[in-house]
Amino acid sequence: MRVAVIGAGPAGLTSAKQALERGHEVVLYERLHAVGGIWNPASGGAYESVRMQSSRMSFPYSDFAPAFGTDFPTLHEVHGYLHAYAEHFGVLPVTRFGSDVQEVVRRDGHWEVTAGTADAAPSTERFDAVMVASGELWEARTPDFLPSADTGVQVLTAKQYRSADGFEGRRVLVVGGGVSGADIAAELAAGGASVDWSVRRLQLFLPRMVGGVYNDALLSYAARVAVEELPYQDYLKWLEQLEPEYFALYRESAILPTDGFHGAVHVNDRIVPAVANGQVRVRPAFGRFEPDGAAVFADGLRARYDTVVLCLGYGLPDYSFLPELRREDLYEHFFHAADPTLAIINTPVDTEAFGTACPYFEAIAGWALQVFEGGAVLPDADERARWCAENMHRLDDRRYYDCWLETVRIGLLAGTVPDPAQDFAAFWRLVSGQVDPAGLQPGTPAQPPGVHDALFDPAQLRLRMLAALDATVLDALVADGTVTAAEAATARTVPPGREIAPWLPYRQREHGTAGVAR
Repeated sequence: MRVAVIGAGPAGLTSAKQALERGHEVVLYERLHAVGGIWNPASGGAYESVRMQSSRMSFPYSDFAPAFGTDFPTLHEVHGYLHAYAEHFGVLPVTRFGSDVQEVVRRDGHWEVTAGTADAAPSTERFDAVMVASGELWEARTPDFLPSADTGVQVLTAKQYRSADGFEGRRVLVVGGGVSGADIAAELAAGGASVDWSVRRLQLFLPRMVGGVYNDALLSYAARVAVEELPYQDYLKWLEQLEPEYFALYRESAILPTDGFHGAVHVNDRIVPAVANGQVRVRPAFGRFEPDGAAVFADGLRARYDTVVLCLGYGLPDYSFLPELRREDLYEHFFHAADPTLAIINTPVDTEAFGTACPYFEAIAGWALQVFEGGAVLPDADERARWCAENMHRLDDRRYYDCWLETVRIGLLAGTVPDPAQDFAAFWRLVSGQVDPAGLQPGTPAQPPGVHDALFDPAQLRLRMLAALDATVLDALVADGTVTAAEAATARTVPPGREIAPWLPYRQREHGTAGVAR
């Protein structure tokens, strides 16, 4: 099979690597001159001081450990890691750098990909399948009206911001309460700027290390689901016990959300101390710019700034090179419903994603390749269309998205994660361990449990997961010795609604039930 991969970021690299391993002929198109996507420093996709929110334990691909020892890698370390991965697995020789894809169309049973370079006119090649991994963090959102240059107000987006150099003594407004807004506000304040931070709603920020361990090592996959059963205030008390000094500052800052939900966590070390110490002043939600460049807030306050940094997230990815694709027609967010030989290896456009990217993209790419080859079968076209009509009609309604838990769900669909009905022991070994991608590899020894899994009684979590299996499956697990008769009997007494489905459903909106939107 001839496979085109578009984009050499984390998603495109694993797509090309896996396609090569499976014996396919691969062409990887990359518009820049190095791999990495937003992690390529030359791309302008990330500011200089950015550090990964996921630790070196959880962020890498499942079969390629990082060579560096930094706990939370820097931009250059991640870029070096991605280059080393591409080099190790033979992806670089099939990559066409400086190649900009202009059009992808279906014609005569094949996909025709037209791409050009700075030195050559566009040319067209035919492929059996296409994997689009062009990323989603490129088109920064901005208000409808921006002040003109003659107002003297400099307006930047998070994507345009590079560092705090040159901002000393300037009055700066940072707009946006997410990770980028928090990080940039704290960095500018530390660099000598006078910083106001406009926040629409309070978010729960946790540092990278909590109680002396990685934030992402606190809980296993299964316990990440169970923690949602804690009332929110009890959840905060638990976190406060683990990190008392940080939470003392958090309460002093007056930006600790008193209501929220467990999954919607932002990872940032600097913003809470910066607000508590008065380096960053919190302002109401930004409303608009006036013609003279003044910023107007939701409460009517009007103020002028030398610089405004807009951290309003990113718009929908630009898929204009795919004229036949409507985003509303992506089955399971990844497959072109009308023709699943086209797959989008990006996070869904309607999400605020949290968690690590590399193993998540591995799972999607593996599933797509199995679908291309016929090893994994999707529902028929009518069912795919029904799914899209039900799930893809409100792409503006943002939801929380746990990439770690989605990796397990997608792995189950692809058959790359052990089927609990066939090998419950291997499945439980995976989901009861830390979110270390190495555990996704077949035959890998059990990973350590989450550091604080005992809070949720793993034995009870296991029984609740057994309770979600069909009765005949449970009988078979008893017959082969995987589960004792006593365990099966106890699992059958789990009250309805207390089961934990193996695909690990979790709440995706602050107000709603687990897995209501997928």
